[in-house]
Amino acid sequence: MSFTSLSQAVKIFFSYATSSPKDKRLFKKLAAHLSVLRRQRLIDEWYDSAISVGNNFSQIIENQLRSADIIVLLISAEFLASPRCYEYEMQRALELSTSGKARLIPVILSPIDWETLPLVNYAPLPMGGTPLSLKRNLDAGLVEVAQGIRKVVEELAGQLKRVRIRLATPKLPMCHCSYRQNAFFTDRETILEAVSSSFTFAQTRQPRILTLNGLGGIGKTQIALEYLHRTSHLYRSIVWLNSSSRETLSTEVSNLAEKLGLPERDHADEGQLFAAVKDWLQNQTSWLLVLDHLDDLALIDLIVPSQGSGHVILTTHIQTLGEITSMIPITQLDIDASVLFLLKRSGIIRGKTPLAQTPPEAIEQARAIAQALDGFPLALDQAGAYLEETGCGLNNYLTLLQQERVTLLSRRGRIVSTQNHPESVTITLTLAIEKVIQQRPTNLQLLRLLAFLQPEAIPYELLVDGAAELNEPLRSLAAQPLALNEALADLHSYSLLHYLADTTILRIRRIIQAVLIDALPRRQQRQWASQVIRMVNRVFPEVHFAVRAKCERYLPQAQHCASLITRYQLSSKEAGQLLERLGFYCYQKACYQEAEKYLSQALQLQEQHHRAEAQEIASTLNALGLLYHRQARYQEAESVHLRALELREQVLGPTHPQTAESLYNLAVLYGSLGQYQQAEQFYQRVLSIDEQTNGPEHPGTAKTLNNLGLIYMQQGKYTQAETAYKRALAIYERTLPPNDPDLTYPLNGLGALAEKHGDYQQAELFYQRALFIREQALEEVHPDIAYSLNKSASVYEAQGKDRQAEELYQRALSIVEEVQGSDHPDVALYLNNLAFLADKKGNLQQAEQFYLRALNIYERAFGANHPAVADVLNNLGVLYRDTQAKERAEPLLKRALAIREQVLGPTHPDTAQSLSNLAILRASQQAYQEAEALFQRALALRLQTLGPDHSLVALTREKYALLLESMNRYEEATRLRQTAQIQEE
Repeated sequence: MSFTSLSQAVKIFFSYATSSPKDKRLFKKLAAHLSVLRRQRLIDEWYDSAISVGNNFSQIIENQLRSADIIVLLISAEFLASPRCYEYEMQRALELSTSGKARLIPVILSPIDWETLPLVNYAPLPMGGTPLSLKRNLDAGLVEVAQGIRKVVEELAGQLKRVRIRLATPKLPMCHCSYRQNAFFTDRETILEAVSSSFTFAQTRQPRILTLNGLGGIGKTQIALEYLHRTSHLYRSIVWLNSSSRETLSTEVSNLAEKLGLPERDHADEGQLFAAVKDWLQNQTSWLLVLDHLDDLALIDLIVPSQGSGHVILTTHIQTLGEITSMIPITQLDIDASVLFLLKRSGIIRGKTPLAQTPPEAIEQARAIAQALDGFPLALDQAGAYLEETGCGLNNYLTLLQQERVTLLSRRGRIVSTQNHPESVTITLTLAIEKVIQQRPTNLQLLRLLAFLQPEAIPYELLVDGAAELNEPLRSLAAQPLALNEALADLHSYSLLHYLADTTILRIRRIIQAVLIDALPRRQQRQWASQVIRMVNRVFPEVHFAVRAKCERYLPQAQHCASLITRYQLSSKEAGQLLERLGFYCYQKACYQEAEKYLSQALQLQEQHHRAEAQEIASTLNALGLLYHRQARYQEAESVHLRALELREQVLGPTHPQTAESLYNLAVLYGSLGQYQQAEQFYQRVLSIDEQTNGPEHPGTAKTLNNLGLIYMQQGKYTQAETAYKRALAIYERTLPPNDPDLTYPLNGLGALAEKHGDYQQAELFYQRALFIREQALEEVHPDIAYSLNKSASVYEAQGKDRQAEELYQRALSIVEEVQGSDHPDVALYLNNLAFLADKKGNLQQAEQFYLRALNIYERAFGANHPAVADVLNNLGVLYRDTQAKERAEPLLKRALAIREQVLGPTHPDTAQSLSNLAILRASQQAYQEAEALFQRALALRLQTLGPDHSLVALTREKYALLLESMNRYEEATRLRQTAQIQEE
């Protein structure tokens, strides 16, 4: 038989139900009968109640069990009912007895069904199995038990004495570590390489100390163990010491001294033992010392020599160790490693079976479990053990995890290897939480607050700036920066909280949040969630460009609050406000699906909440209207905008700025629908309100002027459009930062006017400036960037730079399809432009496909009589006309003309374009009289709107002159051309 300890005294571990007063009384009486053995220093006793407050209970029990020579089980009904006694201590006692590492002595205290126990093969005390409580003379029974124990002690003491006589200095290389390599160890290669590199390249006369730090259950011990087994050939001596407390380390050092045969092993003085082992290490070469579960930094100096050529690995939760060591933070497994570990641990993957041979559905189910458990190794090991023991299957486990998370995180498993973490996730994390609470009571409140925040990105300033919404004592804590920093440092020191590198962003693990939340009743969970929503609502600003960076910083927290509102069915006023701001910000980021979800949720809450004000409801309706407009859901947009306008006029009055906002948004909508006169009327009303309330130099006034300019241009009123655009740009340049996206709107308008007048160089300058601003200020795939790309492309195309134009058109199309979907009207705009370019390049089939797709999109979005539909009909008609498909061209061109005359009016420049194109077709069909009438109308309109010097006027006049020549009216053709020359002069 071999024993874990070779000290003079035989070590006895007593296991009994400490919660039972009767059992405790019997144990004390038995201890009194063993006092003679204690005085003779033949025995060294240990029992659960010897553990001091604050120590790792389960780890100490395991250490004492492994170092015991005799394990005495005091059996009673209470013993059998105790999970600690029956499921853990008795099972470990049986394992150690079977392996020959300890002697097991059952003592029956009170009547139990002995024959059903796994101890039935062991001879119990008192002899014959009569329970002590049934003995007529209790002291006589206790003497019998004490004598039985003494007999085994004397037997073992003799064996130990003979072993000690034979003991000599161990042969090298030596490995003092009883842990086996973990068959389920997965990934962590980067960390192992970092450990190896740190030791390999360290050139120093002092031992190199490296720390693996992180939360309990994160895998620090397993990484150290894996490194030990992989590199054991590099070391002459390997020593693994459990350092969870000074008491435990002292026991470990005593055992090591016995193994090494050090003379000081016979001394009871702890200091001499530490010094002896420390000297031994210093005199060795190529040694590795692992101090596992180190909680007290003072223990390092007790055992680690100041000189020597060794390596030291510390595993600890402590985050700040000063300059004594290099640190490698241990975090959770990544998702792929988590999946592989879970499948191996559960027995779904056996041996070296590659992951590729695992059914895809099993991988996906394992992935879902790994994500739910935050890649936390102890939680994954626990899940794997449950799957292996119950055979319930991955999908069933995932369902159970969602329904019974508290129970599953508390369940460690029936069979836990001695070298694995002995406690469950819940107990492990609860112990860490209890330790940090001992530092200061407010730490618990701070942890609970953090538990309800989005864990990955918690801005430090959120705690400070949102403090006014917190309850006491957190409100006072957050108001004192020094006290708050110290509290956060407490949490950080126990690996419960981390700072992202070089930032003020905090991070807490989801698994810690789960344990904290699950410990609270539902009512308290709702209270904490409400508190967090108020805090985030306080810091998430009203959305506009100047606070965009702040919105982005708090975006994860706002989105998390939206999930809290749903989960706890919260309906506070602050919840509605936060959802509205969040939805509007998502709208500005072109995240339309999320925007609609949050805005719809906000509207529902506001309409249900009795404290919600009409202005708040109108604000949410307004944001929804903007969203629906952007998504080309025009009827829904008009409905909510009109409802918002009605509320604002009723509550705020007809000239209030918010009323003007609703009028403005309706004007934009009517402009998109081609209802230009109605749009102009709304803009004029908005402009009047703006100038009265904000003044003529306010950015709001400029915004209205800009859109009024667009409506003027769409109606062919170019002079009025230019005046409006220039005034808007001047106001913006005086009042806004140079990179504000609002500057781009009048720039694009002026570019469009320059393009209309044929001044392409000037148009290009305007468009490029607008594009530069948007690329600096907006998301890479924002629709406004696509619009600017499209405008620049049109100028390139007009100047014959077709290759550059096509590249920009394609880039714009890709952006808008990704953000807004393939059926959005903006997609048709870019398809129309690409078709026109393909036509120019002679790729007629591709051009036709582009036009037909664009036409289909526009008709579905706007109906059959929209100006955008007329644009595509006109372009497709010209394509057919120029490819001799004249019978297909004529109905398209006539339909385009009819739409433009009806919607835009008979004097609009686009109407002139349709007249000219139809005239060219009719001339080619030798319908000369009809063609002449069309040319005359087109030329008159273009002269009126564009002036005599415009290239389109010259083109129309030349086409008309060619028609006259075709009709043998040469003198009229000559006079027409001469008139043009006179006008040019």
